[in-house]
Amino acid sequence: MGWLPAEIWGHLEPRDDSIGLEHELLLWNRKPVLWHRWHGWRQLRHLYLTAVRQHRRPDVLLVSNILPIFNHFVRWLRLQPGRPAIVLFLADCGGLGQRDSFWRRLRYKFKPMQMMDNDAVLLYDACIGLSVATRRYFEPRGVPWMWMPTAYNFSYDPPLTDPAQNGPIRFGYFGGLGNDSAPILMVRAFLDSGISGSLHICGFGENSEALSRLAKSHPRLHFDGLLQPTECMAWAQRVDVLINPRLPIWENSFPSKIFQYGITGKAILSTPTGGVDKVLGEQGIYFEAGNLEESLRHKLQEVAIMDRIELQRRGDAIRNRILKDFNWNTQARRMVEFLEGAAKATERSRRAGR
Repeated sequence: MGWLPAEIWGHLEPRDDSIGLEHELLLWNRKPVLWHRWHGWRQLRHLYLTAVRQHRRPDVLLVSNILPIFNHFVRWLRLQPGRPAIVLFLADCGGLGQRDSFWRRLRYKFKPMQMMDNDAVLLYDACIGLSVATRRYFEPRGVPWMWMPTAYNFSYDPPLTDPAQNGPIRFGYFGGLGNDSAPILMVRAFLDSGISGSLHICGFGENSEALSRLAKSHPRLHFDGLLQPTECMAWAQRVDVLINPRLPIWENSFPSKIFQYGITGKAILSTPTGGVDKVLGEQGIYFEAGNLEESLRHKLQEVAIMDRIELQRRGDAIRNRILKDFNWNTQARRMVEFLEGAAKATERSRRAGR
C-alpha cells in the first residue's frame, strides 16, 4: 500500500511509483483533506475485510509510521473480534514526546480523523523503532519494543588506501542540505575552527546556492553539488573523515545514511542522535547535538591533529562492524522473531479476554 504526500497534489492520477513493489491500494493525501482521509480509511477497511474473507486473518499487521488514516483504521481494527497483532514500524515522528498544551489537546478531541502522536502510539501492541529514543514510549507501559535502525545493503568495496598519504586532514559530508540537516552550522563550525584541512560537500536542498557561494569565497571549502546516490560512495574516498551533524529534532528517527558512511571505510564524526553511537560503537567520534556548532568546532580541532593511520583504523573497524552486525539478513531475522512474538502475545491476551 502506498501513501502519496501533499507535495504531489494537482492533476496527477494515482500511480504506483515504488521500485519492485505493486501496491493494491494508493491513498491520497491532498485537498480536501478530510474527504480524502475519510475516503482513504474506508478503502483501507474494505481492502482488509476483503483480504480476510478471501484468504484468512493475518497474524500481524505492520503499520508504517503514524498517519491520520492509519490511526483511524487501527482504532477501528482494535474493536474487531479476533484481530491480528498491530505493530508499529516507527521510522520518524517529530510530534512524539512533545508537550502539548491543554487547549491544543482539547481542539484535537473535536477534530475529525485527527489524533495527537502521543495518543496514537497507545493504539499499538508492539513497536519496531529506528531510533533508540523511541523505547521510552513503549517499554515502560509493558509494550514490546525492538530497535532496528535499518541495515546495510550497498554493494561497494572501497579501494585500498595509500599509507604514505600526508597533508591536512580532509573532512566530507554528503546528504540533504536543508536547514534540518544543519549544513550551514557545520560549515560555520569548520570555518571558525581555524584548522588547515578542507571540507568537501555534496548534496541537494535549500542551502545549495548558499554553500556554492561560500565555497567560492573560502578555498578550504569545496561544494560539488548534487551526485547520484551510487556516486557518493566513490566521492567519499577523497576525504579522511565524514561528518554527520544530526540535530536533536531527529531523536525519533535514525539516519540510514550512516550505513553508507560506514561502508566507505572512512572515519565518522557524528552526533549520537537517534542511536548513531550504538551502530558506530567506540570507533565513532562524537560531538554534542544540543550544542552542535561549538561542540563540532572543538572536535574538528581534535580530529585535525589525529594520525591518519588511526583514522583509517577507525573507518575499517566501523565498516567491519556494520557488515557483521547490521546486514539485512541479521536484521530481517530479528524482525521476524519479534513479529512472531507479538502475534503470540496478542493471541494470549485475546484468549484471556483482555
